[in-house]
Amino acid sequence: MRCLRDGRLTLPRRPQASQGQNAIPLTRGHLRRYDAARMAFLFTMMHGEKMVDCEISSTALDDLDGVKGTWPHQREAQFVRLREVVERVASCVFKSTPAAGRIRIFSKHVRNL
Repeated sequence: MRCLRDGRLTLPRRPQASQGQNAIPLTRGHLRRYDAARMAFLFTMMHGEKMVDCEISSTALDDLDGVKGTWPHQREAQFVRLREVVERVASCVFKSTPAAGRIRIFSKHVRNL
């Protein structure tokens, strides 16, 4: 899987089994909550046995969804609807910066998807 091309994030449509176990380094974890103070949805992913804390900004979620101004009480449903692509973005961000403590997804990561 190629995540960065010309400095921009690119995603394959779906991970391919032939690419091996490292194609998507992270697997699905748990939903946490929408943090209104951070304006980000918090979730986890797994890297082997290790839990990785992740967050995606509300602006990035809206960019993926093609909308603006989603209400805080609608964020969980929005995240669930977009979960597959959010997790692929998180995997690509992790692959490009695996030493980072928390994966933070911003609008710049999803703008051109």
